[in-house]
Amino acid sequence: MTGTGFTVEFAAPEPQRLAHWWAHVLRWTVGPDDVVRPTGPGVELRFAASEADKAGKNAVHLELRSESYEHQRDTLLRLFNAGARFTDEGEDVPWQEMTDPAGNKLRLLEPRQSDVDTGPVASVVVGSSDPSADSARWVSAGLQVVRRDPALIALHSTARTGPYLEFKLGGPTTGMLRVLPEL
Repeated sequence: MTGTGFTVEFAAPEPQRLAHWWAHVLRWTVGPDDVVRPTGPGVELRFAASEADKAGKNAVHLELRSESYEHQRDTLLRLFNAGARFTDEGEDVPWQEMTDPAGNKLRLLEPRQSDVDTGPVASVVVGSSDPSADSARWVSAGLQVVRRDPALIALHSTARTGPYLEFKLGGPTTGMLRVLPEL
């Protein structure tokens, strides 16, 4: 258990391969049943077999933390050399958007002071048609609201470590990734 209150599950045709990829780029470990566990603050990543190939955008994506601009560059190179691919959504943003080998979106964020205790995964972002309603079940499960605005609700563990769970207005609401209660 990581103490975040949630876990992320990837559905993939080759779950073991994807689990090992994520463990490698995050520098975490793969346990039984293709569960990737953090070596410090973080969120557990689970991988389930799926016959379906990814089609379209996922409702959930991971945002990776950078400690400094040098760390951001080094992480970008590690991701690319491991098989991540760049995406271009035509936005002028300070982060780098990529996909893992299965086509799941991820973002490598610029250094942010607010992400200091998250571990390598700064945020798990969930597309939502109603962030207030979607976040309510997680608040009742023990997470606390740390940011609320009309388009985004960010939750964090009461220990204030591990990634944020963010519900962002708009975007897809289905896909090959989902957020589950921590087991």
